[in-house]
Amino acid sequence: METMETITTALTTAITSLGTSLQSAIGANLTAILSVAAIFIVVPAVWGFVKRFTR
Repeated sequence: METMETITTALTTAITSLGTSLQSAIGANLTAILSVAAIFIVVPAVWGFVKRFTR
């Protein structure tokens, strides 16, 4: 029974660490994706604003 517990504990630890690394990877990439998206949204908005006021 002890080996089963060891295997279960090892699996749980592996899954937990995998989940944590996945979360941190997604979190890091999400920040980059959001900043790129923000640039693509903000630049045309500012451009439209500038064009409207310079006419």
